Amino acid sequence: NQFIHTLESNLSFVLVALALTVVFAVSFFKWGVPAISDSIAEALPQKTNNVIGSHTFEFLDKYIFDESAIDEEGQNEIRTHFEQKLVSSYKSQEKIDFTLHFRDWSNDGVGIPNALALPSGDIIVTDKFIELSENQNEIDSVLLHEIGHIAHRHSLKMVIQSTIVTTAIMTITGDANGLADMGIGLGALLLSANYSRDYESEADQFAFDKMLEIGIDPIAFANIMQRMMDYSEELMGSGKQKDGTDNTPGKEDSADSEISDYFSTHPATDKRKENAQRYSNCFKQGLKTCL
Repeated sequence: NQFIHTLESNLSFVLVALALTVVFAVSFFKWGVPAISDSIAEALPQKTNNVIGSHTFEFLDKYIFDESAIDEEGQNEIRTHFEQKLVSSYKSQEKIDFTLHFRDWSNDGVGIPNALALPSGDIIVTDKFIELSENQNEIDSVLLHEIGHIAHRHSLKMVIQSTIVTTAIMTITGDANGLADMGIGLGALLLSANYSRDYESEADQFAFDKMLEIGIDPIAFANIMQRMMDYSEELMGSGKQKDGTDNTPGKEDSADSEISDYFSTHPATDKRKENAQRYSNCFKQGLKTCL
């Protein structure tokens, strides 16, 4: 007891202990949590992904999405192509039931282009994304990117990371009220798809490799990402809705803000476009791999 009292009374020891605590906490959240979540996600059976995906889909359909305006024939054409060309190219020991869904996502009358992958294998594309895509290759490039997220279990890893962090914070603060909000938070978390740079790069790599394998020019990915970014910047710069009406002044949850937030987490960065161009060069040389 005397030894502990001596340590507590010594300011230097207190400061060193505080510094070590901060270093440990930062290290745990920066490296420990991702490593733990990756191990857990890889160990869980696909059935876990299916349960998470079904509940999240229900939340999104209830609170976020509306029925797609794309006609049934158009949906079936894209869906059939998706299953026959893209899904068939994916081989895995664990069966994943990839399913393509069409939804309208609009805010204040402005369509939001998005493609979203749930851990269950459900992939949702919005009407505005289909509208902005100029050809099937551009649609395929983004769908392959989303398949990459599912194949590498990025959504599940992200959910586990969020759960660990939330639980740790609630344990430290003693506040358990947030547990009841986890189900709703999961839907919002997957909707924002705020993946880490490593996850995005891994999904890009998956998509580019698959495009070479099945005969799609990877430049399509750079083209559609740039067009989506141009759409966002045009909307932000105009200060108006696409129907020509002014945005409501001071409205915090405006479509402009929501679209801006989405593209801030999905930037068409120079690096990603450079990678797409590099893979495109390999494609034009008839290569199936690109080093």
